[in-house]
Formats: sequence, structure tokens, C-alpha cells
Amino acid sequence: MPKISVVTSVYNGEAFLKECVDSILSQTFEDFEYIILNNGSTDSTAKILAQYTDPRLQIVHQENLGIVNSLNKGTSLCRSDLIAHLDADDFVHPFWLEKHIDYISQNQDVVLCSSRFEELYKGQLYPQSFPFIETDQEIRKSLCFFNPIPHSFTIMRKSLLQKVGGYDPNLIIVHDYDLWIRLLEEGKAHNLDEVLGVYRAHDSSFASKKERTMIKEAFQVQWKAYRRLGGSFWKMFRSLFRKGIIWILPGEVRSYLRAIKSKR
Repeated sequence: MPKISVVTSVYNGEAFLKECVDSILSQTFEDFEYIILNNGSTDSTAKILAQYTDPRLQIVHQENLGIVNSLNKGTSLCRSDLIAHLDADDFVHPFWLEKHIDYISQNQDVVLCSSRFEELYKGQLYPQSFPFIETDQEIRKSLCFFNPIPHSFTIMRKSLLQKVGGYDPNLIIVHDYDLWIRLLEEGKAHNLDEVLGVYRAHDSSFASKKERTMIKEAFQVQWKAYRRLGGSFWKMFRSLFRKGIIWILPGEVRSYLRAIKSKR
């Protein structure tokens, strides 16, 4: 049985998929399985995946189940108790798995572990656009007003993921945010103070296309975080107020503001 399972769900990912897969197959830690779910792609995703012969790869071709149902299926296929997630348009540095496994193996009370990352926008690398939060205590306080744990680059424990019910299929965008809240009722979280991945920011990304849905879902998830984990009510209020303002802005204004944020 492999030490860790990596899961990627991809839909029409021909532009960036190869860089994502190659970054996993180039890891210094080699005892893993890599489950890739081709989630109903209509581009050349299947042809790209067919080029790989590494025995650690398990490629599943399926109809489009939606991202959340696809991720739940992928985690159910994992044979390891440690599960790592990577979005199909992102990639990781060679020590990503090794660093995370070292930390989570030495800290059995940690159920969720991620790291610093960089953002790639129009060929230029930038530091991550939101504040880095390292410790469990600070992460808990922060979840009521923003999500300090990136979904890509994150490792979690399968047994506890299953215990809390996996990803909520009723959420389209912030399914990871919601999952962190439930996992933190079972143990601790930690972000490694080291850049180990690259998030690709682009206007065609799933989240940017459904920005208003993301804002709507963030309202309910941030309130859940405050009720269950605590934190500052006023920081939560300010965050939700800003989201409410963004909600009423015209689409072209929201796109402009998002582009400025990505360039920082």
C-alpha cells in the first residue's frame, strides 16, 4: 500500500495538465499513487493522459460528475490514509510530498497540512495574494473571515475526511473551505512556512467564472466557521460586508478588480 494518495480532477485541462502531472511524477518522495479523474473532458485531456505509463498512475475516465462529486469519488478510491490534492492547472515543487509527509507523520494530531505557494499570472510569479497563517490557533481564528488554507497543495487524513462526510455536494466553489471547518473539529491544521507549490491565476478559472456563487457560498461558510471555531465577529462582518459590495458591482468591474489583485 502506498504511503500517500494524490488526487486530481480535471475537466478540459489540456493547456496545463502535463505540467501538473509531471510535477507529481518528479517528486523526491516516490511511494505514492496518483489518481487522476478525467471528468468528462471534451478536449485532448484523454490523449495527454494516454501518454503516461507510470505504474503509480490510476487514470479514471468518467462522465462529468461536477467537481465536488468527482473529488468525493477520487478520495473514495484512495488506498492510503494520507490524501493530497492538486488542481489540474497548478503544479508543485519536487519536495512537496516529502516536506508534508515529514511534518504530518511527526504530528499525529494534525489532520490538515498545507504550505506557502506562489501565484503565476500571465507568465509572472507573485507571492500568494492572501496573508500566510502558519499555526493551528491562528488558522482557526482566521477561518471566519477568510480561508488561509489553499485547496491545492493540501494533505489530509482519509479516515477523518470520511468521518466528517467528505466534500459537501451542495457547495460548488467553497467546498474545500467548508471541509476545513469540519476537519478542524477532529484535529489541528498547519501551513508549512515554505513555498512548495504554484497556483495558476487566470480569468478562465472555475472560481472566477462563478464569482457570485462563490460570494454567496462564502456567506454561509464563514458564519459556520464563526459558530464552530470562534474568531473575531467584526472581522467576519467586515469580510462579508466587502463581499456584499462586490456582489452588486457590474461584472466588468469585478473582473478589473480581480485582475489587479492577481498582479499584486
